[in-house]
Amino acid sequence: MKTIATNYIPIFFLLVLFFAAGCDKEDDLNEDEIEIKKNLTDGFCMTSNGEVVLTHNDFEYYDYSAHLIYLKDNKSFVEVFENLGEFTVLANEEEIYSGETWPLYLSSSPHGPIIGTHPSFYSDNIVPIGLMPYLDSLGNFLPDPREDERIVDALKKYNQFHAGLSCEITSVDYVSSTNVTVKLLLKNNDDFNYYYIDPEKTGIGLFHYFTNGLFIRDFSAYEMYGSKTEVVSADPWDSWNLDWLSVINGNESKEITITYSNFEAVPPGQYKATFEFPGLGFQVSRAEINQDNGLIWLGSLRIQKDITIE
Repeated sequence: MKTIATNYIPIFFLLVLFFAAGCDKEDDLNEDEIEIKKNLTDGFCMTSNGEVVLTHNDFEYYDYSAHLIYLKDNKSFVEVFENLGEFTVLANEEEIYSGETWPLYLSSSPHGPIIGTHPSFYSDNIVPIGLMPYLDSLGNFLPDPREDERIVDALKKYNQFHAGLSCEITSVDYVSSTNVTVKLLLKNNDDFNYYYIDPEKTGIGLFHYFTNGLFIRDFSAYEMYGSKTEVVSADPWDSWNLDWLSVINGNESKEITITYSNFEAVPPGQYKATFEFPGLGFQVSRAEINQDNGLIWLGSLRIQKDITIE
C-alpha cells in the first residue's frame, strides 16, 4: 500500500502547482479585468472603461464589407455607444484592436478605427465602425485592423457574419474633360440578395448626393481632379425611394458604367483613380432594411486603381 501511495505523490504535487499557477494568474488581474473576463463571450465583443458593452448576444449580424453591427431590438446605439469614448474589440476573448468614438461635428479625426457620433448617420440599431485610413506617402492604404480573420471566425461561430458587397474599378477611360468613363464591378459575396443604389435609376446628379464619385489623384504631388457634376438633393433631404435601388442577387456580379461629361482637365501622367461606392445610410429605418427581395445595403466602399492618362 505504501508503494501505491508513493506513486501518487508526484501527481498530487503537479495538481497543486497547476491550481496555484491558475490562482497566481487570476491574482494578476485587476478588478476591471476580472469583471470583463466574467462577462465576455467567445464571440465578437466590445469593451470600454472596464466594462463589456457588447457581446454576440446583443446583435443580429455584422456586415463585414461595411463594418456595420446590426443590434437586436432591445439595444440602442444612442444609449450604449454615443458617449462611449475609447473601446476595444475582442474575438474569442482575444483583443484585436482599439479605437474611439468621435463626434462627427469636429473638423479633425484620429487615424484608425472610430465610431462616429453626434450624429452617427445611421438608424439607432446600427453601430458603424469606421476607419480614418492609414495612407503611406504614395497613397497606398495600410492594413486595416478591422480586417482580421479572428473576427471572421468569431462571427461565423454564431452565424453572424455577412460578407456583404465588394466593388472594384475595372477601368477609367479619360478621353477628355467632357468624356470620362469609369467602369465598376459590384459583387454580392453573400448567398442572399441586396438592394443597392443604381446610378442608372438615380441619374448622376442624385447619385452624387450619396457619393463624391470619381477622383483622379497624384498623391506625391498632392494633386486631385474630380467631376463638376451638379448634385441633385433628395427631397426632403432625409428621404429615399425604392425606385432608386436595384437588386443584386446572391453571389452575383454586375458591371456598372458611369460617364462624366464635366470633369476637371487632367494632365498626362500616372495616377490613382479613387471611388467611393455608396449605400443608403441615415435614410433607412430599422424596420425598412428588410425588403421583399432582400436587404438594403447601407455601407460605403472606398476603392482605387492605378491608371495612366496619355
